[in-house]
Amino acid sequence: MRLKLFSSKKGNLEPNLVAIQAPDLDMLPTMLVCPLLEEEQPTSVRTMALFSDKRYTVLCDLVRPINRRSLIEVGRFDEHTSQRIMATFLLLLAR
Repeated sequence: MRLKLFSSKKGNLEPNLVAIQAPDLDMLPTMLVCPLLEEEQPTSVRTMALFSDKRYTVLCDLVRPINRRSLIEVGRFDEHTSQRIMATFLLLLAR
């Protein structure tokens, strides 16, 4: 699994969201995403990720649904990073 990265800002190809929804649910009008911020400190419910030589913090505690028509796909995280993000999110759900 490689999680998709999106930008919700027109004309900007910097990622600000990562989809944590299974790809086989692509037919749904909305998808679950976690915001990304550069250089924010990680916590027990947030994890770090590298993309295009930039460090991002994945805010798993701020997951939300968003209409996919407003998103521009800008890349994917690697397998290891994707697994770490999902593990962090699942730990948050278990609390």
